[in-house]
Amino acid sequence: MREGKIAPEELSRLLKETSRAPEIIVGAEAGEDAAVVRSDKTIIITADPITFTQENIGTYTVAVNCNDIVAMGGIPKYLTTTILLPPDSNHEKLPAIFKEISNACRQADVLWVGGHTEVTSAVTRIVISAQMVGSLFKEPTVTSGAQAGELLVMSKWAGLEATTILAREKKKMCRKLLGREGYKQVLDWLHDPGISIIGEGRILKETGITAGHDPTEGGIATGIHEIASRSGVGVCIDSAKINIRQETLKLCKYFDLDPLGILSSGVFLFTAPPELAVDACAKLNTGGIPAAVIGEITPDPGEIILMQGEKAGSLPIYSKDELLKVL
Repeated sequence: MREGKIAPEELSRLLKETSRAPEIIVGAEAGEDAAVVRSDKTIIITADPITFTQENIGTYTVAVNCNDIVAMGGIPKYLTTTILLPPDSNHEKLPAIFKEISNACRQADVLWVGGHTEVTSAVTRIVISAQMVGSLFKEPTVTSGAQAGELLVMSKWAGLEATTILAREKKKMCRKLLGREGYKQVLDWLHDPGISIIGEGRILKETGITAGHDPTEGGIATGIHEIASRSGVGVCIDSAKINIRQETLKLCKYFDLDPLGILSSGVFLFTAPPELAVDACAKLNTGGIPAAVIGEITPDPGEIILMQGEKAGSLPIYSKDELLKVL
């Protein structure tokens, strides 16, 4: 099997084996960020592993799992982790990972309630697979809710997560390309602005978002395709409106990567009616989180258009994250 995401068609077939029951409001679906289950209270459940990097793996673990809950319109509450280490792991590494997860949970106001930790030759480097449970404070914000005439909004900037990973995994070359100060700034992105969208969730809690998504593998491009596919709509994107930092562009040019196809945790993609979308952008920017309207939802299923000035092209989709070319 190739590395990267399972093809959507195959994944949809596989997911037919997952549970279906009256208490499951949103079940396992290709492109959805999390499940929503009704018990005494309506809860949201998600799971995500960290496999791209070992550096700051605890921070990445908490952030990406929180993001799935927030993207669904909820508040992350409880975390469990499965931590797998190869036999040649440094003994000092595990305490550092535990401390990092603990600190990240405190910052996110999440309770780390358990899990499993094991040393095994089944892995060649440290892997953390985590599950997050959250509570829903409104109707679920599913990826299938976008409607024609609405606007597509993006917070922060494309390739945020991937740029921080490149800086940690390809230290020497990234330091050379970015310079000492630029390199340090990219490392700091992990915490400022961070790869969490909890801030977006808090600011947009009362906003009428119709569809929301946390773009991970395959980046912004694949995230947009997933919203369009699940919603049965098209999208017209203005490339000039997509925020991409110069540091990301410089690294992507050197490593021959498309910045729209690399890990983008920390970005929140969402749709809303025009007035609400513009208001949401204003609220985010006032709250210190960069945000911009990057496109419009159209009634043409499958037509995902990327406008570059007057030139129209197709927005690519990446079943395999671009970052895997160099990791």
